[in-house]
Amino acid sequence: MKFFLLVLIFSTTFFAKADTYQLFEEKGKVGMKNEQGVVIIPAAFESLGWSDGSFSVIGQTTGYRLNKHWGLINLKKEFVTAAEYEELTYKGGEYVVARKKLNPVSTKTGCINLRGEVKIPFGYDGIEISGLRAIVFTLAGAKFNYGLADLQNQILIPLSYKTIFSLGTLRYAVENREGKFALFSDDGKPITDFKIDSLSKFYKGYSIVYENGLQGLINREGKIKLPIQYQAIKIDEEGIVFAKLPGEWIYLNNKNEIQKKFFADDLIPVSNKRQIVRAGTKYGLLDAESKWLIPAVWDSLTEINGNLFLVRAKNKWGAITDKNQKIISVAFDSIDFENGFRVFLKRNGWQLIDIAGKSLTQKSYQSIIKFNGASWIAQNGIYWGVLDVTGREIVHCVFDSIGDRTKNLVAVKFKGQYGIIDKNENWKLAPQLFPIRLANDSRYLLMQRGNSFLKNLNGDIIYFSSYPIEFRENYWIERLPNGNENKISYDGLKIIEETFSIPTQKFTAKGKVSFSFNEGLRGIYKDDKYGFEDVHGNLRVANRYDSIGDFHEGLAPVKLIGNWGFINASDKIVIHPNYQHVSFFQNGLAIASRNNKTGLIDKSGSRVLDFKYDTVKKLSNQKFEIVSSTLKGRVDDKGRIEIEPRFEFLQETVQGFLMAIQNGKWGLISEQGLGIIPLIYERLVWDGEEKQYLAWKKSEWKKMSIE
Repeated sequence: MKFFLLVLIFSTTFFAKADTYQLFEEKGKVGMKNEQGVVIIPAAFESLGWSDGSFSVIGQTTGYRLNKHWGLINLKKEFVTAAEYEELTYKGGEYVVARKKLNPVSTKTGCINLRGEVKIPFGYDGIEISGLRAIVFTLAGAKFNYGLADLQNQILIPLSYKTIFSLGTLRYAVENREGKFALFSDDGKPITDFKIDSLSKFYKGYSIVYENGLQGLINREGKIKLPIQYQAIKIDEEGIVFAKLPGEWIYLNNKNEIQKKFFADDLIPVSNKRQIVRAGTKYGLLDAESKWLIPAVWDSLTEINGNLFLVRAKNKWGAITDKNQKIISVAFDSIDFENGFRVFLKRNGWQLIDIAGKSLTQKSYQSIIKFNGASWIAQNGIYWGVLDVTGREIVHCVFDSIGDRTKNLVAVKFKGQYGIIDKNENWKLAPQLFPIRLANDSRYLLMQRGNSFLKNLNGDIIYFSSYPIEFRENYWIERLPNGNENKISYDGLKIIEETFSIPTQKFTAKGKVSFSFNEGLRGIYKDDKYGFEDVHGNLRVANRYDSIGDFHEGLAPVKLIGNWGFINASDKIVIHPNYQHVSFFQNGLAIASRNNKTGLIDKSGSRVLDFKYDTVKKLSNQKFEIVSSTLKGRVDDKGRIEIEPRFEFLQETVQGFLMAIQNGKWGLISEQGLGIIPLIYERLVWDGEEKQYLAWKKSEWKKMSIE
């Protein structure tokens, strides 16, 4: 004999005292005992309880299963109903939702009470009991129709809605086919219009409603207690309401004068003086006058060009114009834009659609990838081909794979071998064993084991290499094991260029064997040392240095015995090698480091800026950024400190102003460090088109007075 876990069963309105029962199993059948071990229902059933797996005794009644069907039985061992139901689930009070097979092809749901009496006939596909009401629905085609009935099956709300759910306190949320909600009473009367995006269950007498990403508050009568303008609303256990507005964007000029204000959580300037706005979780588009062009109803909004936008709603993508007109239905699982739209549906695949919303491809593909400005690679089944920009298969999907594409040729793999075809699918290189790479319309690379051969379409070998190859538009690069590169034309000729990369702060030129001329001299490397020669090849500075940099303003950095200094063109040491790192001279100043600290020196070697900064960086406006312990400041082009390093972020805007962050707050300062826009904002954006600043101030929670 097998006992089940002890289960606590409590009565409904029929009983004031709860009893405890336990299930037991005997010879593969299930029965029930009370807590004294007395058998109440003998072990004669496949299961006791309810078809959802739960077990309870309600009003001395429970469910039983015989011959794979369910019925009701009481504790007197009397069958309340025959075992005639497919499912039987207790839903509260005296009501049980049941499913019954009406004929071989139709199974419907109804509601019975604990006495087995049918309260709601078996005519629905689903029922959810909610107090003294039943949310009922039927399936029509591929969609469900929801309605509300009382427990005598009187229809209170017709079965014509997308969904209905209980909000508590005798109120229901009803969603229409356009995806908008309204509040209904339990007698089926509408309390609000269908304009709400969603709403919460009632708590402390209030429901939070959502529209266009913002929140408001209504009471049971549908009266607005807080307008729908808040980023968030919360209600505590005492019923006190707190609300937080979206962040406030303040439009400021460079005199800190307010031009206008706007509540939003994010503003993204886009073309034509417009702005993408995020309000709560939704995005919309404002024109230059802060009027809505696209309402804030989208989960995502991305500008493609001046008048087209990608949009997302409920994890589906589409495209609209800046006038909020639909171009592509918001029905796709993925979408992107590149000379047209590439859209994806999980159940079908990928398609191409033009900017007018017209489908270009005649069928869907498993993949459409690698657009090169003129064509796409497409996969149909396990085979690959090429589509042009009109969606036409210019290379049919019959190949194992598609490789490089040029203007007129395509490299392909066909039945395990490699070849080249033209866009009329004529073979220009018959299939053969080894992989190939297309270089251009007349050259290809044949890649055999250990060697690569550059050939023309006649098969003539132009060049071969055993090293890695990289194609460029007019030449290709051969990468040598020592780190050097050969630049080779597609006629197999080496292209000789004298190049030398000039570091901006640190000179570590050792290992470089080719230099460019600068101020009439160029570096040479001989006998493991560096020097300089003139344009005639005459040695002007003896090769005695460990490393060098180019001449600038008459001086060149040189390295001796581990330190850097400067020489002139006559090989005279002008600044002794006393520095860990140096830059070349610009406008009479060079950056130099000593004892792991950085400063500025002039051409005489005199210290212009003390060596006490972690970093000194030359800026495009000829000034310098100084950094000390991650804090930033500014030095002018003469080496004079304008702004001590006290900001986490500094960025030049216009007219000598700098956007700055201090202690996590944004503001605007002058180039002398004077405050222009106070550092009190969470964000500051320069709108170059409107010549103004957008400052964002975060909203705080406030206790609301509800009348």
